[in-house]
Amino acid sequence: MSKVLAILVGALCFSGIANANNNYIPILYNLSTILDFNPVKGPIKSLDEHVVANGKEIQEIKLNFDNGFCVENLTINRPTEGYSLELKLKGSVLEGKKNGKPFSIELSKDCNLHTVNDNGDKMEYTLNSNGMIKDTFFLGSKVSEHFYDKESNFVRSVFLFEDKVLSKNEVTYADSHERPLDYKITNSSGSSDGFIATNSCEYSEQLVPKLCQLTVQKTNSPPSKPTEMTVSTKVEFY
Repeated sequence: MSKVLAILVGALCFSGIANANNNYIPILYNLSTILDFNPVKGPIKSLDEHVVANGKEIQEIKLNFDNGFCVENLTINRPTEGYSLELKLKGSVLEGKKNGKPFSIELSKDCNLHTVNDNGDKMEYTLNSNGMIKDTFFLGSKVSEHFYDKESNFVRSVFLFEDKVLSKNEVTYADSHERPLDYKITNSSGSSDGFIATNSCEYSEQLVPKLCQLTVQKTNSPPSKPTEMTVSTKVEFY
């Protein structure tokens, strides 16, 4: 799911190939969780997503996959932030630059997420039995936990610091089968205002979220003006 704002931060164990026709490619789903874009089910060849807010494009992301459904390259640009990320697969590592500095994503043998190295800062990931992110570790300490329902829909995340909960997200879906990216995220934090994010999409016959309306409302008092974004996604399948 797309969590474009920084505050919205947040496989099968035998292989994505066997289940790509009906499920998310595990590496695609996990990258969408950590890099903020809409995942799409099926045998994807390429994905191109654009996010617009207040008439300005705030994010563009492009991914390409080989015929074994492993990501070959990934590009993200956020022009309003001066953010850029460009990675290419070399062996089992997606490597390149983020804002001009070294950045790499190490993949497992079955092309799933293992570690992220951001200019020397290394995040390590453990996966659940379906190949989705379970826990995230930084310098040996757990910094997040992710939870899913029986159908592997992401439903909850908890962010930690020194074993204490900093914030958490609860996710509900209008119809996870027919409208998999129509969701509501409720964020709560002990040290700052939380937020509520709602997403509603138009879908193709293959359930590609062609056009989504994402609204983020902070839960401060008095309430501030919500942030509204339009997310368009184009996908090419094998």
